[in-house]
Amino acid sequence: MAKSIEPKVTIWSNNQISSLGWSKHASEQMSVDEQIDQSLLNNLSKRGGEGGGRPDYSIIIENGEQAIPVLLEYKGTKNKLIKLDKQNLVVIRGANSEFDFKSAIPQYAVNGAVYYAMNVVKDTGYQEALAIGINGYNNATGETFYEISAYILNKKDPELPIKLGDYENLDFLKNSEPQKSQLFQKIEDAQTDPHELEQRAIRDDAKIEAVLQELNQKIHDEQQIIPSQRINIVAGALMAAVGVKDDHGDYVVSRLKPDELVGSNEDGNTDGEKIIRKITNFLKKRDLPENKQRQIINVLRSNFVDNNLNHKSSIETQTPIKTIYKEIYEKLIPIYDITGINDFTGKLFNVMNAWVDVPDGGANDVVLTPRYITDFMVKLTQTNMNSYVWDWALGSGGFLISAMNQMITNAQEQYNNDLTKQRKKIESIKTKQLLGVELLPNVYMLAVLNMILMGDGSSNIVNENSLTQYSGKYAYNEDPFPADVFLLNPPYSAEGNGMIFVEKAFQKQQKGYGAVIIQDSAGSGKAVEINKRILKNNRLKASIKMPIDLFKASVQTSIYLFEVGVKHQADDNVYFIDLREDGYTRTNRKKAKINLFNSNDAKGHYKEIVDIILDKSKKTNYFQENDNYYKGTIDPMSGKDWNYSKKIDTVPTEDDFKKTVSDYLSWEVSQILKGQNPDF
Repeated sequence: MAKSIEPKVTIWSNNQISSLGWSKHASEQMSVDEQIDQSLLNNLSKRGGEGGGRPDYSIIIENGEQAIPVLLEYKGTKNKLIKLDKQNLVVIRGANSEFDFKSAIPQYAVNGAVYYAMNVVKDTGYQEALAIGINGYNNATGETFYEISAYILNKKDPELPIKLGDYENLDFLKNSEPQKSQLFQKIEDAQTDPHELEQRAIRDDAKIEAVLQELNQKIHDEQQIIPSQRINIVAGALMAAVGVKDDHGDYVVSRLKPDELVGSNEDGNTDGEKIIRKITNFLKKRDLPENKQRQIINVLRSNFVDNNLNHKSSIETQTPIKTIYKEIYEKLIPIYDITGINDFTGKLFNVMNAWVDVPDGGANDVVLTPRYITDFMVKLTQTNMNSYVWDWALGSGGFLISAMNQMITNAQEQYNNDLTKQRKKIESIKTKQLLGVELLPNVYMLAVLNMILMGDGSSNIVNENSLTQYSGKYAYNEDPFPADVFLLNPPYSAEGNGMIFVEKAFQKQQKGYGAVIIQDSAGSGKAVEINKRILKNNRLKASIKMPIDLFKASVQTSIYLFEVGVKHQADDNVYFIDLREDGYTRTNRKKAKINLFNSNDAKGHYKEIVDIILDKSKKTNYFQENDNYYKGTIDPMSGKDWNYSKKIDTVPTEDDFKKTVSDYLSWEVSQILKGQNPDF
């Protein structure tokens, strides 16, 4: 094993730091800031030992009122700069979601610096921290090489380091121009880079799924809880565990900590009743309608109070419900806190899908639409702050969450200078402009939880059969819901592969747009009569063929985009687009921690499709007309010509004619030379 040259790296690095021009800097044994000292003391060292671990060097860089701590770690062996996962993201936690104090944090320069920077951002008043790893090594001839890699971390997502850059020396940290301005600008730009944000979102999903799979197995193995009960327990425990904060970030409903569950047998004070009380306060502060609050509490009470999980046996030290709650609190809440939770329980639903007992062999109908697809369809339907959006096969609520996020963003932009109007509009969006219908009770509960955790658009989540019960009204009054955006991933086992949902919804929606992702045999013969009826009052705008491995069960799907309330004419143009190569690589391996890889600017691919269909200027050039997309027409009386197919131009050109003549003459000459043509 090569001898470490870390002492040489230390001297090389420290000499440069001393000449950078910053007044606040300190080597390992010295202090640069009391806040940072306290953070390091309160957290485990990089090897997992008692607090007091310190980075090799610390600097405070400043730009006016903005101050950013810089934590540096040194190594002196080849290949010890950084450990990345398969998404090229810095490894902090291992497969068990615990901090990797064995093979990552103490072994690699960047990983160690990131760990220290993460703790500083979490514990201090600093909004950002810069983590820098420096490694050096000698080659076979004794020549020394140095390598530097820098990452920025912020208080919003302290466990998600963002790549700043790789460097040959520390000149980029100089307290002089132009380096200083360039550094602070790069720190700002890096945190809003679309590709970086996409990569982080993918890792969030993978992290949530790994924790949930482990939690599911543990609850099953240790408590033997039936699947339907398991769903409600996890959902209820999350409500009790996340708490509610006011606009200033202060808790108005505190989190229920596991230590508060003491196993009392006192009536009204058992562990289960404490959890139910916390859930009740949670729902009240979320301002849910009273009848929805009662409905949720009635469902959850039987899971938390009126069963054996709420009582410990003579040989148990704590109630089974505390054991489960503690597991959820310690494993899921840290993930909830650090991911920013864009559709957190959508991933929860994806794992719990296996727990849902779906009748009539319809298990394959309960699938999660990936977040990037729900976001894509929201953009296709031109959803904005004034839209009224509904989904008739709600699932986890992913479509409504994507719509809500887009609508709120639009409201924030429009009312940037009038916060009163902005808050009023956002409240309207959450309580009046979103509606979802879900038949399965277990899935319905997850959808309600999902919307509550995301800021609460749960007021109008309806537990009914879309096709036979739902009348098109708000959940808690008799007014018709004025829908102008329809989003759907229907049960494919329903009539017409699910197109019956589209027809029924459009009968109640008078205007706007609708988008459905569906098994595309619905557009090539499985829903002929339904499709013909739909086109009598609605125009097909686009047909987008999606990757066959988009869902775990490989099935060819397409997205159909409609303009609602406008009859489709025979000469109306339809965009036919091939999006089977969308920039993502999917592995779909059962044991893989991450199955989705952004291998070729996937976000750019989806953005370009939106630009094409909405007739906007393109920023990229992944799609060429008459190559992987074209404008064509359909026969409104056919109902089975809706899908993309490779367009082949059968009209011969002059070049085609010349080539044919040339080929024929070549053949004639070859026959003469062979003496096989009797005419010559």
